[in-house]
Amino acid sequence: MTRLRPCAPSRAFARSLPAILEQRTQETAFRRSLGQWRARFVRDQQAPHLRFVVWVATRRCNLRCRYCVLPREQGSQPDLTTAEVKRIFAEIAQDFDASRIMVGITGGEATLRPDLVEIVAFLVSLGFRTVAVDSNGVRYGRHPDLIDRLVHAGMRCPTISVDGTGAGQRMLRGDRSDGQLPWKAIEHVQRRYPKLGLTTICAASPANLAEVPGVFRRFEELGIAFARVSPIFPLGRAASDPSVVLAPPKLRELLSWLAEQRTAFAAGKRDLEIEFIDDGWCGLEWEGGLLRSNFLYCRAGVTVVGLEHDGRIVGCPVIQSGFNVQGDARTERVSTVWKRRFERFRERSWLRTGPCATCGDWEGCLGGSLHNRGDCGELLRCTARMLRGQSSTPTTAPPP
Repeated sequence: MTRLRPCAPSRAFARSLPAILEQRTQETAFRRSLGQWRARFVRDQQAPHLRFVVWVATRRCNLRCRYCVLPREQGSQPDLTTAEVKRIFAEIAQDFDASRIMVGITGGEATLRPDLVEIVAFLVSLGFRTVAVDSNGVRYGRHPDLIDRLVHAGMRCPTISVDGTGAGQRMLRGDRSDGQLPWKAIEHVQRRYPKLGLTTICAASPANLAEVPGVFRRFEELGIAFARVSPIFPLGRAASDPSVVLAPPKLRELLSWLAEQRTAFAAGKRDLEIEFIDDGWCGLEWEGGLLRSNFLYCRAGVTVVGLEHDGRIVGCPVIQSGFNVQGDARTERVSTVWKRRFERFRERSWLRTGPCATCGDWEGCLGGSLHNRGDCGELLRCTARMLRGQSSTPTTAPPP
């Protein structure tokens, strides 16, 4: 019996996939869904409403992932103090409808802040819709009582990331426990708080592809309902370590495997829904349900605002281009910056340059993910082009 390559689709699904990709974009329901989704996004651009605050609690971390997009060496400025964090979020709650806003606390490693439980409880008291914490699970694994204290403070819908069941976790993250600590944390949450809404994430790289299917099988065995797969993209540390980034053929193979898993989930043949995390627009043929629940639109600066560890107000912490920083929460109210700036996030025709100028997908992608854009809006990386066998890194000069 021939052994499947890591994360490869079955032969039967691989044979049927080209026809699926060709036919689905011609379906009336698909075109209608695309039109409705695009109309909602354009409406949000014209009348932005804040719905999600991403707060980078710290750039400090207890691991050293080879692909970290927010590495500590690029964020040496001091973290916001407890008092500053409370003041900033109290102002947000005063100036917006907090009951309609989710707060995602990330890092670095957010659990390294000694005031995290206190801050979560404070944010919950302000009436934010959901307060979630992203973690690598290492500190949780050592101190499961921290999970209990955060849950009692009001944390909901947390995220724990783990990239393997052994060597993959160690190679990608420098985790000496080989993943035992994050897996212990995941098991603790599922055993004590099965309705908490835990999401799990697994990165995908040449270093751990052999382990990825097993990671998701274990998620499913633990009763997790929703998980994400995140192919490593060349930002942060990975920008100078191409060995951790999947080559285009491997990316297509991984996403073909994912499409098969989602097809099985839709047919009731598996209990775990797996979704492709935001890397970029994948092309009309892949969007709209095949890889994720709907179409990709980058909502940075439209319904999402980022708050960096040092107080900088950004469209999204992952964006590393010069246009990202819009203000400073240490000296300005977030609401003032939200209302008076972010123009380049809300009117995106300036992104239609280079290969985007003549791309037939523009009406669908509207520029794609802004973390794939340079300082002047030039396209740095396009997932759709990669999946279609074209150059993923256009060499078009930026506009003047």
